[in-house]
Amino acid sequence: MKLTETLFTSLIRKDRTQIAITGGGGKTTLLRLLSSCCRAEGLSVLITTTTKMQNPLFYDYEADYVYLDEKDVLLHEVRKGEKVFFANRADYDIKKVLSPRLEVLSLLKERYDVLIYEADGSRGLPLKIHSERDPVIIDGTDSVIAVMGLSAIGEKAYSVVFGDDSDRDVDASYIKDYLASPEGLLKGMSGHTENVIIINQADGYEDRIDEVRKVSFPCRTYVASEVRNEVYVSL
Repeated sequence: MKLTETLFTSLIRKDRTQIAITGGGGKTTLLRLLSSCCRAEGLSVLITTTTKMQNPLFYDYEADYVYLDEKDVLLHEVRKGEKVFFANRADYDIKKVLSPRLEVLSLLKERYDVLIYEADGSRGLPLKIHSERDPVIIDGTDSVIAVMGLSAIGEKAYSVVFGDDSDRDVDASYIKDYLASPEGLLKGMSGHTENVIIINQADGYEDRIDEVRKVSFPCRTYVASEVRNEVYVSL
């Protein structure tokens, strides 16, 4: 079962759809995959961030157009079956781009069939403890996809969890507390119509799937490989 096809069927509506991606362990890859799937279905797609993300100079988002200036993206004539990347330059770090002004996003989101955006960062770690500042969920968001990496299972929190310096083992008990924490994986999900958890990195970590089977997840959850675009287990 293809991960992107599963998400497309369950999350993309006939009218405009807005999706936030949070957590760690595969947000950017999922954004690229799902947005390309939407484009292949003939939809117009805008991808962006409400915090910061990798500069398209260093990561291929498979976009048809890349804009780092709001004047240019506002002048763009939107067409079906195309994907547009838009974010602001980060003067202090060439490897990153920053959130557009929310006023600009509020205008742009009405022009595209689908808006998909990264709503926080995790510095490449598979789990993320949020701060007061994130995730940044914009008004009108329909769904939140929260991502976590299966590679964290069996490791110490300080080595795999952004925002947790403890030496606690990341196991089923940890994941249960992670779900219950107000700053944990589910932050930002409340009030949206369809939410999904993706436990990524199943390829190569199949032996750790049994540990997450011990956890009761509160919404639709898929153990998957974004690299293979495949769902291994539905929880």
